[in-house]
Order: sequence, then structure tokens, then C-alpha cells
Amino acid sequence: MPSDAAEQNSAPPRRRLFFARYEKRLSIFAFALGFLWDSLTLTSIDRLFDNIALLSYLVIAFASIALINASRVRDSENPLLRRGGAFARVLLPFSFGGLFSGFLIFYSKSGPVLSSAPFFLFLLALFLGNEFFRRQYQRFVFQMSVFFAALFSYVELVVPVLVGRIGGTLFFVSGITALVLFFLVFATISRFSREEAKQSAFSLWTVVIGMFIAFNFLYFNNMIPPIPLSLKEIGIYHNVERTKSGEYRLSFEEAPWYRFGQETNAVFHRSGNEPIFAFSSVFAPSRLLTEVVHRWSYFDEQKQTWVDSTIVTFPISGGREGGFRGYSKKGAISPGKWRVDVQTLRGQTIGRFVFEVVPALEAPKLAETTF
Repeated sequence: MPSDAAEQNSAPPRRRLFFARYEKRLSIFAFALGFLWDSLTLTSIDRLFDNIALLSYLVIAFASIALINASRVRDSENPLLRRGGAFARVLLPFSFGGLFSGFLIFYSKSGPVLSSAPFFLFLLALFLGNEFFRRQYQRFVFQMSVFFAALFSYVELVVPVLVGRIGGTLFFVSGITALVLFFLVFATISRFSREEAKQSAFSLWTVVIGMFIAFNFLYFNNMIPPIPLSLKEIGIYHNVERTKSGEYRLSFEEAPWYRFGQETNAVFHRSGNEPIFAFSSVFAPSRLLTEVVHRWSYFDEQKQTWVDSTIVTFPISGGREGGFRGYSKKGAISPGKWRVDVQTLRGQTIGRFVFEVVPALEAPKLAETTF
């Protein structure tokens, strides 16, 4: 009969066999759960909790890269370091997965996905491909390149919150800050793995500088969302008036039931020369002061293109939970397809509402709400 000790000795291999067999499924489940957790808990980049979460992921990623490379150099000298390196190989993709799921959540709140498609595809590839990069994570250049992408994305998120401004100059300065921080990280890790860092330095910095140039190209061509601004509300209304209590009373045609999450109808039934109001609410972190634009455009059927008609600019200040409210009004408007873009002064799109103006023989049924 087998002894208890023999049974106990056979247990670890069975556990290892189980994890080897189901590792991929368990990992996918864990990342799906992590993404759901981030979606529910990460709400605003100016919250302390959100910053602690993202910074924790960055620290874990940094420590994991340091451990992995230190364990290679001194693999035979320190069994504890060797085990730490093995554990770090699991923690590294976990931390990157947490970071890029968080970035997807924050950046997607700051503008239409299609307007920033290249940048979102890059973040999505890093997040979804995280599980397929396990072998690549053994390579120093790959580890550090992904870390720079994460560091850059975080710095660009948090610096506008700290200084209370947004814009091209600040984006570039934030990018330089990310480069300086990355150099310090590289110098620190080089102390644990001098030979690896020395051999990889040229390749790594070529990739990092290339990413820095690419990020700036995307930003200055309006293909990165205007973080940390985000659209809370947008719609087309028949009337907008400010009440004595400071709220806005809005009159509108209700959207059909199947238009989930949309309050106002995308078809505006206009009576006579009735003006049309565009109302929006843009969230900005506390202390942030900037200006936004309502850009009215109509669709030219002959040229098959959108043509600007009216541009209205107004200032916003951050800190209000429901966002800073503002509206624009247009009197001279022809039947057809229209849209109102809420943008920054640089032309980055925060949100958009597309609608059709239809002449009405009688006044449509209106609903009212306060905001």
C-alpha cells in the first residue's frame, strides 16, 4: 500500500498538470474578470483610488522586469531569486493587462472610438494580445517597450489633471517627462542586468523613440482622445432655458425605445423658423480650465461630405460630477442631415450627435427634463 508521504509527493505533479492543462482558460477568465473589475471601479482619473490602482500596476510591472532579469544573471547563485523570477513571469502579464484595460476604459470615455481608431487599436492589441505575449515577455527589449507604452499612457492621463490644463504643448512636455522617467527605470534595471541592458540599449531606445514620435504624430493629427475630458451628455432640443436655481430646463422629442442610452430623438421635427438647440455636458477634473467648441455641420448630398456651418466656443471649468453644461443655438437651418461635434480648440472630438431636420406641419409632442 502507498504511504501517506507518497500520496503527498504525488499531489504537486497533479496540481501542476491541472494548471498546465487549464492555464490558458483560467488566464482568460482572470483577465475578463479583471477587465470587468476595472470597468466597475475605475471611474475618473482625478480620483485617488484610480491613481493608486494604476500606479500599483506600474510598480508591479517595474518590479517584475527587475526580478526577471536579475534572476537570469544570478540564476545559479540564489534559489530564492530564481523562484522570485518565476513568480514575476506570471505577475508581469497580469500587471500589463490591468494597465491597458484601465487605459482602454479612460481613453474610450474621452472621444468617439472611430476618431481615434489607430490609438485604440494599439491599446486593444496590447490588452487582448497580452496572453499571447508570454514568450515575448522573456525578451528584455519587449518587456521595456511595453512598459514605456504603459508609462507614457499614464503620464499623459495624469499630468493634465495635476496642472489643470490641456493642449499640444502640455502633451509634448508630458511625453518628455515619460521619457525621463523611463530613462531612470532603465538605469535602475541596468544595475541588476548590466550585460543584457548594454546589449539591448540601442534596439530598445530605437523602439522607444519611435513610439514617442508615433504617439505625437497621432496626437497632433487628432487621433488620440482629448484626455481627461469626457462627454456626459449631448442632444438636440427644441428649447433650453436656465432656471433661477441654476438648472437647465430642456424641451425635446423623446428617442424611440430601441435607442438605448439616447434621450433625444435623432429626427428633429422643425415647425416654421423654430431654432434648434444643442446641449452638452463635458466632464473635466477639478481645477481644469479650458474651452470647448460646438461645431455645427451639414451633409452635402452632392459632394458626399460634411460642411461646417456654425462654430460656437465657450469656456468650461472642471470639478462638477455631472460635467460642465453648455449649449449653442442655431436659427438658420435647412432640412437634411446635420451633426454637432463637441471638440477642443485643437479640433479633437469629445463627442458627437448626428440628426436629421424634417419640416413639421404641426408641433411635435415634447417632453421636459432638468439638468
